[in-house]
Amino acid sequence: AFEVGESWTTGINWTPKFHTTIWKKTAATTDWNTASNWSTGYVPTSDVHVIIPTGATRYPEISNTGAASKNITVNTSATLTINKGYDLTVAGNFTNRGTVTLNSDADEFASIIVGGTSSGNIVYNRYVNTVGTNEWDLIGSPVDGLSISSFTSTNDSPLATGGGSGGNQYAIGYYDNSADDWTNYTTATIGAAGNFDIGKGYQMATDSGATMAFTGTIATSDQTQSIINNHGNGSGRRWNLVANPYPSYLNANTNAHATNNLLSVNSSVIDSNYLAIYGYDADGSGYTIYNHASGTTYIAPGQGFMVAASSSSAADLSFTEAMQTTSGGDDFISGDIMENTEVVIKIFNGDNELDSTKLFFDEGLTFGLDPGYDAGHFDDNAPIMTRLVEEDEGHGIAINAMGVDAMENAVIPLVINQSAGQEFRINLHTATITDPNVYLEDTEEGTFTNLYEEDFVLTPTSDLSGVGRFFLHMTADTMSNGEVSTSMLNAYKEVNANYITVEGLATQPNETKVRLYNILGSQVLSTTLQNNIGIQTISTVGMATGIYIVELESGTDRLTKKLIIH
Repeated sequence: AFEVGESWTTGINWTPKFHTTIWKKTAATTDWNTASNWSTGYVPTSDVHVIIPTGATRYPEISNTGAASKNITVNTSATLTINKGYDLTVAGNFTNRGTVTLNSDADEFASIIVGGTSSGNIVYNRYVNTVGTNEWDLIGSPVDGLSISSFTSTNDSPLATGGGSGGNQYAIGYYDNSADDWTNYTTATIGAAGNFDIGKGYQMATDSGATMAFTGTIATSDQTQSIINNHGNGSGRRWNLVANPYPSYLNANTNAHATNNLLSVNSSVIDSNYLAIYGYDADGSGYTIYNHASGTTYIAPGQGFMVAASSSSAADLSFTEAMQTTSGGDDFISGDIMENTEVVIKIFNGDNELDSTKLFFDEGLTFGLDPGYDAGHFDDNAPIMTRLVEEDEGHGIAINAMGVDAMENAVIPLVINQSAGQEFRINLHTATITDPNVYLEDTEEGTFTNLYEEDFVLTPTSDLSGVGRFFLHMTADTMSNGEVSTSMLNAYKEVNANYITVEGLATQPNETKVRLYNILGSQVLSTTLQNNIGIQTISTVGMATGIYIVELESGTDRLTKKLIIH
């Protein structure tokens, strides 16, 4: 049967719309996209029901993007394969009585989206990285209802295993952020492990980098995963290991989709200072940050990643069906290309790259916190970070986002954490801005180094940590040594802290006077700090919520700054 439009005129081309098409049992090839392989003579579209029958000589494989159907039924003993890098969108219901397989490799992943209901299992052959040093993967199950114990049996090889005090360990483990602790399943604990919790991430590894089979049903509803911020609770952390619960890609940021993306949907439950996706690099270099300041970013099927919870009470991170997309590429290991107005600065010990920090510039951004554009560093003690120019709350920043005017007039606090006696080098790795210079100021030495012209090199005589000594100047002017222009003192108030933190005291030869004024100009606090300790705190207990001005004075060094106490 077929349908014709409401009216047509002789001479106008029109195409029949068939309600149902059946894969031919005598299909000449396995290509889904070959019209002659279908009973109707047309490749299925999103308004055509598809049946894959029992007893075919060859069964379909999808090796093109954009494969579609209305309802699809795979009958007993029949098979359907979606090859790596390709996709199928089922607008209606998915019914599998045979075998449906999705394949992947290190940077290409098959994808299926089901708009209606789903019954029957699929097999997702999901690539998992090698067990080598720091090369483990963060993975979640892309299917529902899968027993962890049966998964280990099915994937006995290539799943990596090893010894341990609790018996042989499997290279499958979970993260507990209340203790900042990783635990692997063992032969003694695997039986009670239960099912994979879709939406939860796990650490996994194979013997040498291979696919492992995840067998279960397709999730066809919105999913949630509980996250919590345990930062400040002993050794607890704000980080939660979560994962894409669908066998399809997800929109990660606004460049992927303006509204239906993971960061926008979850902006109320992810810490605004860390509103980003932290993808493990699997090479020992740590985590790459993906947010709205990144290029178009997608999350691969079953890909695990870290997010920072905003609340010390459990809250639900949402994965919605509307986030699903057939677009995508890598799984964070290779990284996505970012093409923005930015500056990337790296720190080295010799030729060994330790870390990097990024400055990002765009219209409408500020010197303060721009959630989803600014992003704190995963490691509080990272080798190099910056701080916000305004509204600094003490978070080390890995992506510092500012307005376009900042390219010509910003002075950005630079955090360098390095040991005494170890030479380090600061290098301007990438700059897509025009005209302005990027100077690194060392306030202790009274020097300005134009990073466009040369690297900054220093062997510190004492351990370096925190903020106060180094600054980045974005300016069109020429700066010269001896023109120290920045206070080495700093003060900030963390949101949930009942004290003000004062930094840079050890850089001062004299004592430091601290005065605090309310918005009416009345002095509400005056004290003197001895400079024998680099960082000290001043209690705010009993102070009214509001905007205050803090003034620090030590010799000729003076800092005046706005603080918000709440």
